[in-house]
Amino acid sequence: MVDSRAKGARGEYLVRDMLRAHTNLQFERVPSSGALEYLKGDLYVPHAKNKYCIEVKNYENSPLSDKIFTAPKTNNLIQWWKKLEKQAAGGNQLPMLFFKYNRSPVFIVTQRKPAHSEYMYISILNCYVSLAEDWLRMEKAEFLDGI
Repeated sequence: MVDSRAKGARGEYLVRDMLRAHTNLQFERVPSSGALEYLKGDLYVPHAKNKYCIEVKNYENSPLSDKIFTAPKTNNLIQWWKKLEKQAAGGNQLPMLFFKYNRSPVFIVTQRKPAHSEYMYISILNCYVSLAEDWLRMEKAEFLDGI
């Protein structure tokens, strides 16, 4: 049986390391898995004003399927994105979701249209999905406010 907490933690460490490599910022996992009222999401840069509320999901199956249209109440991507939008708004941040599924690369979901050409727009969520490595390499996003 798969330990879902351990699998989630592995996904968070994977994305944390990607973010560190591409930004030279010391991203860390949020203590207590986001249970702190003042600190939401899964990853952040300590002692800084984080521009994004970053959530990481590591699941068995892809959330990019026809269920976005046929079963929106049970589609993981829809549920994850809507919850993240609320969390981000509560902290005056922008939502940023990283996800992967078994044997897949890491994907990123953002509100901002990527400057590079390899992305998918999901109109019902008003978001863009890209390969995370491509997005991080090409977008040069600022992750902290005031820097």
